[in-house]
Parts: sequence; structure tokens; C-alpha cells
Amino acid sequence: MGSSDSYGRTSFRFCWLGEGPLPSALDLRRRKWCLEPDPTTGCVGIVNAGELDSISWMKVLSSYAATERRLIVVTGVKRPHERATLIQMGFGDALPDTLSIEELDARAGRVAECLNWLPRLRRIGNLELDLLAREGYGNGKPLNLNPREFALIWRLADSPNRTVSKQALIHDVWRMGFVPETNSIAVHMSRLRRKLGFAGLVGVIETASEGGYSLRIAEEVSTRGAEREIDSLPLLPQNQASAGL
Repeated sequence: MGSSDSYGRTSFRFCWLGEGPLPSALDLRRRKWCLEPDPTTGCVGIVNAGELDSISWMKVLSSYAATERRLIVVTGVKRPHERATLIQMGFGDALPDTLSIEELDARAGRVAECLNWLPRLRRIGNLELDLLAREGYGNGKPLNLNPREFALIWRLADSPNRTVSKQALIHDVWRMGFVPETNSIAVHMSRLRRKLGFAGLVGVIETASEGGYSLRIAEEVSTRGAEREIDSLPLLPQNQASAGL
């Protein structure tokens, strides 16, 4: 999630999800955060709703599943009831259009620290993972996972529908700093896929062209669902009709 700097302060990671350059007012590097070029596991996303039109806002809603929205901070939301609606939709926080970098730092930091609060259960489509039992269930059927198989699928479930590199799996599951010249990952993935297949979850784990793996689950938020969520937001004054929020 982050490391401690020379002042003993935790350095979190964030990424800019908006279009165009990162505004200086939202640049958390001023508060010793690390800027990532793309969203990664453990990275807080920042998006400024005040600059989004309805099409761009629908793209945000359809691109991020509920498990990912909790790590996104939406800024530029003028009305309190709109901020409340966004939080109810699962976003980590929703902030007004006027705020200091210190407040953004504190609120985004609180969202980042939520990563330490691991859930016992993860439900993604027809797949359920139980951290306490270290077992998975497909369509209600136990997968009978061994500890490493569970660790692999739990790691993939950190970011559904996104590729996790072999290097990341070796680091996070095997606790090694380099990729050994063995097919250990492929062997474990093959066994894991077979167990998922027995439970009716064929094709859930995909191999990426670059060699990583992804947990492919039907999107939790479809485009139609995103349209419904936009419709649920309060109507704007006529002079703001082109803005998403």
C-alpha cells in the first residue's frame, strides 16, 4: 500500500483517472504520495466529476466494479445529496469542488487505509472465497483448494478482469523477488482451473498474451446498469445539464 518516508509518514499511492493532465490542486505528490501511471492493486484513484460530461461519467461507472469503486475518490461534487448518492453507489469518498490539499490527503488516506481491513468473504459472480476457511466455492460447491491455490485466486480476486503479472504473483504468493525458471505457476493454475471447471466455472481464469493471469468474471456493472445509476442522480440546473454531476 505504501512505505514510510524519512519523516515516519506513510506514503500512499494514487492514480489520476480523469481525462487530461492531473490538476495541481489534486496532485497528492505535494503530500508525499506516489503517482502511479495506471490503476494497480492498493492504489487510490482520483477523478474530478466537475470536468465530466454524461458520457464520460457513464464510462467511469461502467469501467469500475463495486470492489474497485471503494478505492476511488470523486472530487468536484458540489451538492451534498449528490455526494451522498455517490457514496451509496460504492465510491470510497465524494468531495466538494472546493477543498484543500490537506483535506484531500486525509480523506484519500482514510480510503487507502481501508485496504488493511480484509473482508472474510468475497463474492464475485458465482465464485465465493472464504478467507478464514481459505476455501473457495463455485456455484455453492466447495473447490477443495490447497493453501497456494487459494492464495493465487485470492490475489487474482484483488482486481477482477485485470491482468496480474507473473512477477506480482511470485512476489505476493510465493514471496520471492524474482521469477524462477520453473513452470510452478502454470502447474498451480492448471490445477486451479480444473477445480473451478468441476464447479461449473470454466474459463474463469485467463492467460494474458504477456504471460500474466486474470480472473474473468462477468462485469458487475453493465452499461445499462451505469445508465440507471446516472438516472438515479439528482437532476441538475439547466446550465449544468451537460455535466455528469
